[in-house]
Amino acid sequence: MNKKKIALFHPWIKSKGGAEKVVLEILKSKKYDIDLYTWVYDEENTFKEFKKFKINVIAPKLAKRLSRLHILRGLFLPITLFSKIPLEKYDFLLISTSGMGELITLRNRIKGKTYAYVHTILRDAYKEIVPWNLKYRYKNPLSKPIYLLAVKIYRSFEKIAWKRIDYALFNSELSLERAQKHNLLENKKFKVIYPPVDVKGFGNLKTKKGDYFLYVSRLNPPKRQDLLIKAWSEFVKENPKYKLILMGNIENKKYFEKLKKLSKKTKNVFIKTNVKDEEFMRIYKDCLAGIYIPFMEDFGIVPFEFLAMGKPLIATNKGGYFNLIKKYPNFYEIKEKSSEDEMINEIQKSLNNFLKDKKKKKKSTILTVSTQKFINSFEELFR
Repeated sequence: MNKKKIALFHPWIKSKGGAEKVVLEILKSKKYDIDLYTWVYDEENTFKEFKKFKINVIAPKLAKRLSRLHILRGLFLPITLFSKIPLEKYDFLLISTSGMGELITLRNRIKGKTYAYVHTILRDAYKEIVPWNLKYRYKNPLSKPIYLLAVKIYRSFEKIAWKRIDYALFNSELSLERAQKHNLLENKKFKVIYPPVDVKGFGNLKTKKGDYFLYVSRLNPPKRQDLLIKAWSEFVKENPKYKLILMGNIENKKYFEKLKKLSKKTKNVFIKTNVKDEEFMRIYKDCLAGIYIPFMEDFGIVPFEFLAMGKPLIATNKGGYFNLIKKYPNFYEIKEKSSEDEMINEIQKSLNNFLKDKKKKKKSTILTVSTQKFINSFEELFR
């Protein structure tokens, strides 16, 4: 029996994030023949495993530069109109999107068989995130009206694109809620399928209890490493024997420079980028505790990895991961607040609460999510 053929589209493969991990797991499927299409492929800054697969780049080289210029990503709209995938060869079209990716449907669709795996609808156009962006990202009087106009234009095309999607799969209840609030799911099938989280290897690691806290995430404003450094500057005054390590790839160079300046003014803060796998795992497994504080994260794989290693996790109570981990004994909650000053105080408070807690905690096996559960759910859909 011939395998069903799937055209998989992911807009840009340029970093080591959760969305890229999902794409890799889909590509590994032995049940289907899957071809990957993208606008941007930056093999030096993403997972090496992508080199095992054929990557079909369907956008001009200029797209690679635009993908890293945040406010100019809107220029991908005309690119979508000229991006053609030879869909006559395929049984299904599957779009992996965090916003923007669904615009590929403006030119490409298999009627009744166009699916989307939604990491989130476009965060910058989500009505509850727009005020945060205006307050903390687009402070320049010139950038604000440009941003608001871009959001308005995008939302119009977003509605058109979503009408061409037949089945929407969401990585969390939070991402599903966002799509519902934007009225994108009318007369549409949808389902939540948690991402592939492989924690088996983490549970078997021989770990040590180091003297440093660790935050693993891309260096980008929504990940809020700057707030963590500001909270740390007060925390470390009372607790000078501890260190803070920020580890991740550079997603925003201007923000990275800001973090470097902040870290130089603060005691015991270390930033590590482009870390090789062996060193990465050593730093990961030997930390005292993990920290995770992105703004309204769509899902978040890192929290599950920390908990599976038996490491305490100090994290915000807003994100796709929260409902799945909130009852675990190793979880220390940071209450999400609307202002930066309040948020800094909450981070500092939770760090202190962790140090005051003398109870011995045990390793937690996260059974709610796994790579196998993702694969099983994924393979049931394409028949």
